[in-house]
Amino acid sequence: MKKMKKTQKIDPWLSSKPPWTGPPVALFWDQSLVWGLMCLDTLKKLKIPFHLITSSDIRAGALDHHRVILMPGGWASHKVQALGTEGRNRLEHFLRHGGTYLGFCGGAGLALSSPPSLGLVPLKRKKLQDRLPSASGEVWIEGNPRHPAWAGLPGFLPVTVWWPSQFHNPAKHEVTSLGTYRARGKDFMVADICVESFEQAHGNKKAQAWQHMENTYGINLNPEKLIPDQAIIEASLGKGRLILSYPHLESPEDSWGNRLCFNLLSYLDLHGGAHLPHWKTSRPEVGKTPRAPVSRETLALLMQAQGMADELILMGEKNLLWRWRNPWLLSWRRGVRGLEYGMLALSLKNAVCLTRRLLRKESSPALQPSSSVPVPDLFEDVSRFCQKARLLLMEEKTASQNGGISKLSAVSSLVDDLRRELFGEKMNHGGLSRSIFDRLDRLLLELLRAQETLT
Repeated sequence: MKKMKKTQKIDPWLSSKPPWTGPPVALFWDQSLVWGLMCLDTLKKLKIPFHLITSSDIRAGALDHHRVILMPGGWASHKVQALGTEGRNRLEHFLRHGGTYLGFCGGAGLALSSPPSLGLVPLKRKKLQDRLPSASGEVWIEGNPRHPAWAGLPGFLPVTVWWPSQFHNPAKHEVTSLGTYRARGKDFMVADICVESFEQAHGNKKAQAWQHMENTYGINLNPEKLIPDQAIIEASLGKGRLILSYPHLESPEDSWGNRLCFNLLSYLDLHGGAHLPHWKTSRPEVGKTPRAPVSRETLALLMQAQGMADELILMGEKNLLWRWRNPWLLSWRRGVRGLEYGMLALSLKNAVCLTRRLLRKESSPALQPSSSVPVPDLFEDVSRFCQKARLLLMEEKTASQNGGISKLSAVSSLVDDLRRELFGEKMNHGGLSRSIFDRLDRLLLELLRAQETLT
């Protein structure tokens, strides 16, 4: 039987919203991967023009051409390393002189003063023992009706979170609350527990049940620890404004979140750039990007790498280690990693799609492999990663039968060695996966920029 195509719902608001009138938004690319791709797709859907910029572009003065920088999610520590001291200083100068900043999740945490961050605002992250570290799915937030960004929006609306941190403001620094967590929504989970099912099963004894599960998992799980914390805040730095949102308002199919995202960007565009002494409206001279690798041989290698990553995902599904929660994120079992495996598969899928698109361009110039991303080496690393990840996943599944395991705890010499080799010793991925993602990060940027030049 032929599979029916899924009909995509079109939000009528998209055709009735006001047009974007400001200059392009600066979309920070480095160390964003899937989160950067989500921002890119949402900006296109909202018809907001943008320029992809990197740390090297910021160091070269690219922010002089923008009012707003959009900072996607991802590990703040990796973005700090990419920016370096000069990039950090340039970004701070941009904000102090009237630039504006919108950060989602890791991009929000990047601006805080808790290391590793940039210290652009005095707020901190809550300590791990005080926050809900593994929440995901839909939550309802209450907005600030007095703020212009909430014009035309209801007072309460659903948005999505993907494992957010939480703001900590013990010194009561002056910030404006734009959104407060009020209730969980559909598909809300903590770790690998569906909250709705769990609380229905335990009824009026759910508080005791959460306490028992927290003792078992060793982390906070009760969703009440998220409510009524601030979800979105506005702060200032000199003449600049920053809006930091732990909800991922750029999530695909998040209609209300996307509307709020448009309003926030419009608000920042209106208030940004007025005091920038060198603000320009022309297109910035971003760093020279080598020709994207779009040879037929390169496409074949990328397709093979994608196939290996897809087979690894399928193996995990067959062994009940994870499932696709939506088209861009896995939902995985406690004790194994899932974000990195899904990010690998999706990044390779996008690299293949972009390469194919470039090859179909009749006006494409002579196709030459890029010198900056050696795709044969990337292929070899992906092959080695997938082979060792298969062994790691099966060993982790076996170990979990004898009791709960966590991603960072000691399990066995084999598991511990494989984890160090593939991911390093911290939650912010290192090891072989870091090397692979650094290359994919650069490869996707080259492909996107090459496509833009041929459009």
